[in-house]
Amino acid sequence: MIIRILAILFALSIFIPVEFHILLGSLRLETYRIILALALIYAFININQILKKADIIDILLFFFTILASASLIYNHGLKDGIESSGILVIEILGAFYLARLAITTPKDYYKINMLFVTILAILLIFSLYEAFAQRRILHEWAKAITGHDSLDYRLYTHHYIRMGIMRTTNMFAHPILYGTIGAIFFPFIVLLIFFKFKVSNFIKAVAVLIGMLSTLSSAPLLSIAFQGMTAVIARFWAGGKRFWFGFGFMALSGMILIDAISNRGFFKILISYMTFNANTGYYRLLQWKYTMDDIADHPLFGIGLNDWTRPQNLNNSIDSFWLLVTLQHGIIASAILFFVCLYAVFHMLNRLHKYHPATHWMVKSWILAFMSLILIGFTVDYFGKIQPLFFFMLGAIGWARNIPKLNSILNRMTQLPQLKKNRPKKKTIIKGTT
Repeated sequence: MIIRILAILFALSIFIPVEFHILLGSLRLETYRIILALALIYAFININQILKKADIIDILLFFFTILASASLIYNHGLKDGIESSGILVIEILGAFYLARLAITTPKDYYKINMLFVTILAILLIFSLYEAFAQRRILHEWAKAITGHDSLDYRLYTHHYIRMGIMRTTNMFAHPILYGTIGAIFFPFIVLLIFFKFKVSNFIKAVAVLIGMLSTLSSAPLLSIAFQGMTAVIARFWAGGKRFWFGFGFMALSGMILIDAISNRGFFKILISYMTFNANTGYYRLLQWKYTMDDIADHPLFGIGLNDWTRPQNLNNSIDSFWLLVTLQHGIIASAILFFVCLYAVFHMLNRLHKYHPATHWMVKSWILAFMSLILIGFTVDYFGKIQPLFFFMLGAIGWARNIPKLNSILNRMTQLPQLKKNRPKKKTIIKGTT
């Protein structure tokens, strides 16, 4: 009961503006971090329950956390390293085990996703006002209440106005955060409509989509594209593995060919066209170019939170989750995390055809959402609240591991009414008749 309450509070805390925080020295404590710290304490108290259900994902994620923490201590010394790694552990293991322990049934998964979707749909009205009035109204209110001016000043400049519309942040610290969160839960509400159509759910899906589009960001659009491609793969995966392996081989061959005959290279072309703004794509290419030397010089523990080598006219941001993990924590740590994420997706994908129809669509929605998170992580950094939400979603599919038990329960639930309906009536015997 306690852990489920913490999961609900975590979901609500994602929508608390960044202005609501407490500073402890150099640490910024927001509500979601406090909740995740409590969840981690709960997980340690119930460590036996975790160990009984642990699998390769738990083991490798633990090793990733150890390596990432070691990189911070190695690069910043014991005091600062422990302080930074403490926050990292809370956001990784706290979020992951909060989901593992709180979401143990399809009903739990349905409720937590519906909570996110409902809130995102309600918030659309503020997004539309922000976009057309060009006022970040929710952050203005939050600043008036807390006195904290936490948004990047650049969000108020002309760089964040496109086609006469301000890129919306809603309650979040950046348009990318808002768009990505919407993209995470978009497959759930869309597949729910296909599973069981309701007008209210259709309205929510449209509201979430419009909210994503109001960010004028490439991240949510890329997510939808990747989700569509993943949906096609999921549809034919069980019966056509050879076809998809062949398709993958041809696609890889095509990339190598393009890279060989083009002076720009395949990935340069890909990144340059995966943005609304050509300048944004150009700067992302420069980030990949200039971080390679730092990664090569610090392959094991990375550079931690230190600054990376670059020209003076290039800002210090890194617009790629996977690039930043590699740069900060080293190649091995990044490879472990990337493997964990791919393993989680393909493990579910390989078993997708075995699920009862009542849970099949939910598992599929998770596959679409998390695969898109993996892919857009190459062009978007999961900073702020997205990082813990990323690991929360990684742990949110743990309930689907025991397929026979799930199917057995659902079969009994769906068959009971039919059995009752078809139960043979008792014969009435009237005395004196044969």
